[in-house]
Amino acid sequence: MKKTTMMAAFTAVASFFLFSCAPKEKPVKLLMGGSGWDKIVILDKDTKTIEWEHPIEPGQECNSVVATPEGNILYSYRSGAKLITKDHQELWSIPAPDSCEMQTAAIMSDGNYLLAWCGHPATILEVGKDGTILSKTEYETGIDHPHAQFRQVSKNSNGNYMMPLFATSDVREINPAGELVKSVAVGGTPFTAIELPNGNHLVAGGDGHFYMELNFNTGEVVRKINANDIEGASFYFVAGLLPIPGGGEYVCNWQGHGGDADAGKLPQLIEVDKDGKIVWSLNDNKTFGMISTLSEVK
Repeated sequence: MKKTTMMAAFTAVASFFLFSCAPKEKPVKLLMGGSGWDKIVILDKDTKTIEWEHPIEPGQECNSVVATPEGNILYSYRSGAKLITKDHQELWSIPAPDSCEMQTAAIMSDGNYLLAWCGHPATILEVGKDGTILSKTEYETGIDHPHAQFRQVSKNSNGNYMMPLFATSDVREINPAGELVKSVAVGGTPFTAIELPNGNHLVAGGDGHFYMELNFNTGEVVRKINANDIEGASFYFVAGLLPIPGGGEYVCNWQGHGGDADAGKLPQLIEVDKDGKIVWSLNDNKTFGMISTLSEVK
């Protein structure tokens, strides 16, 4: 065999083994729920099939759901919040008081959990993994109807809380003592305000049909994506947002205030890259309900 032929054969074999032995990319799984949907589910992103589901009690709504690093599921529903296993076993449950609405359930950077209910006063809890309440912050929003207060409260790296308020169309920074630090008007019915690695916040505008990147310290809108700015989508109520490392975000396009997710360019969920282009979408309301919250399953 000629030397060049032997080298070509060796290269082909080496390439085959390198390709065959290369680690396969882990499939992306998305945990999703929504106000008005009777379940929370885990979706295989590639196949768009439901791999796991858990029922939500009739008359309740789930506007926050997150998968924990331990493989459990934390979610809020109108009457409380629960941590469950994927075998549907309840690890702990914290109820909201009568006439209040538990709307937030999230994981903080220290691994503990953040819960919040709307009411008088609105209340933010920091909770340990075992369900022990570690701290309690009370804040009076000045909004009479609890349902018109907030959905997703978050915690900043500075230790303060971000509370987006429907009825007043602003985002408020609240310290652990329950004192107002700063308020920024954003319009719409803000659903969430998530701190980004650069210190800005990603804010969903709800029925304002937009989301934005906001410099909360200065009030400057760094970028704003309106109802028809993204080719291939049109926004109804912009609900949960999930930033993607390296840029881009998932956007929940909640359909509960009118419209049909199958009609036109109205996907229930989209993934947008750092250039503002849709790279993935979900538009199947025969299989999926109204999606207002999601997280990745690690």
